[in-house]
Amino acid sequence: MELLTAPFEPARRAPPTAIWRPLVGVSLAMLAAVGMGRVLAGPGGLAGEIGLAVQGTALHGGFIAQGLVLALDGHGAWRPAVLRVTGTLLAGFLLSRLSPWGGLALLAVPVVLRRECRGFPVLARIGALGPTRRRHVVIGLAAGVFLGAHLLVTSSRTFGYSVSVPSLAGYATALAYDVGANALSAEWLFRGALFSHWWRRGGFWGAAGTATALSLTRYLLDPALPPTAEARAGALFYLAALSLVGALLRAWSGSLVPGYLAAIAFFAAYRTLVVG
Repeated sequence: MELLTAPFEPARRAPPTAIWRPLVGVSLAMLAAVGMGRVLAGPGGLAGEIGLAVQGTALHGGFIAQGLVLALDGHGAWRPAVLRVTGTLLAGFLLSRLSPWGGLALLAVPVVLRRECRGFPVLARIGALGPTRRRHVVIGLAAGVFLGAHLLVTSSRTFGYSVSVPSLAGYATALAYDVGANALSAEWLFRGALFSHWWRRGGFWGAAGTATALSLTRYLLDPALPPTAEARAGALFYLAALSLVGALLRAWSGSLVPGYLAAIAFFAAYRTLVVG
């Protein structure tokens, strides 16, 4: 219980730094790229596919870049690392728009990000480095499987939604998106950089609650969220639970990996749910 009430590294107080300039710069670049992607996506066709790929890259690459800037307090040679990660994201998103199985290229993003982390030992403070014990992996996967199974049972019995995988290629691509972009960027920014930052300066529940609120805001703005009111409410409930579980796993294990695996397991179930 002390773990959940005491701040992480309570005696450590980072000095003021020039963090706001690179953070604002990254955020503006992210918004500009999203806007450019929307313009390209408007007419449709090949330009539209490229526009959608640019939007996906801007969103998830921007989250990873923001998390890296926050974790490094704006210092260090983070720009080349961001360029390599976003380049891998762009390639994956482009291939996903051009080929049924092309999205599997997104599976390379966690590998590239992990390799880039080795150049910044301080990232251990956000749970991005260091070994993960087998029991942490097992508990993380079990938590995600439980939430995913609960979602499927509740949705099928309460709302009559069906569970199926109409297309193996579509399901594999969607899961690769979760592994290489959706779950990865959310864990990195919300449970990694932001949660760790606030936990160092306050208690667990305040940090977890704030990180969860920001994570839900990200999904509320996502056009892929189910359109019906009851489906949106249900999705947000489970996403909030997933975020809190991720924060608990991060605090317990000291690593982002268990929460990341929980998210992947949950979305693996969520992608089989047919709403409507």
